[in-house]
Amino acid sequence: PYAADLQSALDQALLEGQGAHDLGISAAVLVPGYEPWLGVSGNSQPGLPLTTGMLFNMGSIAKSFEAALALQLAEEGALDLDQPIATWLPEYARVDGRITPRQLLNHTSSVYNVFEHPDFPWVGPGVDYERVWQIEEVLNNFVGEPYGRPGTVQHYSSTNYLLLTAILEQTAEEPVPREITRRFLGPLALDSTVISMGDLPPAHYTVAHPWLDVNGDGALQDLSGVPQTWIASMTHPVLYATPADMARWMAALLGDPGAGGKTVLSEEAVAQMLAIPAVKEGDPEGGRYGLGMVDFSQVLGHPVRGHGGSALGYTAAALYLPQEDIALAWAINTGESPPDLAANLMGRAWSALSGVILGGQ
Repeated sequence: PYAADLQSALDQALLEGQGAHDLGISAAVLVPGYEPWLGVSGNSQPGLPLTTGMLFNMGSIAKSFEAALALQLAEEGALDLDQPIATWLPEYARVDGRITPRQLLNHTSSVYNVFEHPDFPWVGPGVDYERVWQIEEVLNNFVGEPYGRPGTVQHYSSTNYLLLTAILEQTAEEPVPREITRRFLGPLALDSTVISMGDLPPAHYTVAHPWLDVNGDGALQDLSGVPQTWIASMTHPVLYATPADMARWMAALLGDPGAGGKTVLSEEAVAQMLAIPAVKEGDPEGGRYGLGMVDFSQVLGHPVRGHGGSALGYTAAALYLPQEDIALAWAINTGESPPDLAANLMGRAWSALSGVILGGQ
């Protein structure tokens, strides 16, 4: 309903947020009763403007798909979210076998986050991006001591979803990307979404160029064509998508079934997904965490649920506003550096887009 205003807001967010860097933002807004709004601003690379059909690596938004898969398997009686993970997995050092899949999903397991390990191979000339890590290698090399007693601390840890992926694969008896494609991407016609264990999207997709300061010198490098096999084998499957598909995913997952949209989970399962555990200390980064779903309301100043993602040269968010039954998503083609660049862009994008949406209610 506010297409011109939304585009202006996106342009302004990019202008104010990126400084001297030649980057881009792609966004989508779904408002019931109106055509979806899709907008882009800026470039994939210098001289090549972004288009609404370009895919971005959505990072940890993939966790919302794994959580939905876990909840579906639980509803089917194939997975007990409250059984010890020792039911499926062997004993690992620094991983308590009494932890449950539910505690993996909501980050109350206290398992150390591989991304916080000083030797974690995030970027740099020594990283083998095509390497397939075995779960034992990851846990032995990059998992430190637990953050506390399981169930008492909530600490965001992608290692939880490494363990969860192994459990889901055993339970479904299929690779997790295949199950997510069969259960969600196909039925919801999310045709611009690709999930894999690190392979780049097939050639018929156009992927936005990813930019990251690899050397720490403040300059961004183009990381196009770099596979994500290493990160998939160390954390969870890799998700490439358009913001339009991610907004549609959030609407299908969390939207009002009375509005006639397709639903993914039962009301009871959605309630479990949104339940915030009562813990004595800790809060995951960016909000309060349910089962693969974050309540950002305290951070963003308005009832908002969804998930963010940061990947090698990308940052993204997919959100749902329950009071308005509005879904929105956006992605930018840079990662976490130079310092605060991605966070500044993301914050300005939310401020600009939500200002138009909520200001018009």
